Amino acid sequence: MLPAILDVYEKQGIRNGHPSNIMTGPAFKTELATAYPECRLVVTKETMTVEAMIKIVYDLLKDKLNISKITFSSGVNKASEEYTPTGTKARCPLCGIALDENGVCPKCGYKHK
Repeated sequence: MLPAILDVYEKQGIRNGHPSNIMTGPAFKTELATAYPECRLVVTKETMTVEAMIKIVYDLLKDKLNISKITFSSGVNKASEEYTPTGTKARCPLCGIALDENGVCPKCGYKHK
């Protein structure tokens, strides 16, 4: 089924988006979801409820952020999950992302002195 959907994107000429739209997210493949950024498509294993969104986001970010709580809401649906943070991580004071092994923020380029 998925190859047929990706083929439709190709035939419609929208697989790689419009040339002026250069913002695409990273491709990823986890147990819960797979991203196809060239099609602006994410295929999930579960129905996209707010609970499933929390699971997917936590799975993607748990190694990069020290997450203590995630809350999602969509219309009248709302879910929240709390986690026990493990360890400490050096974070960028500008955007909160964990610094890499060289003390540099992978998002904004901040360098720890």
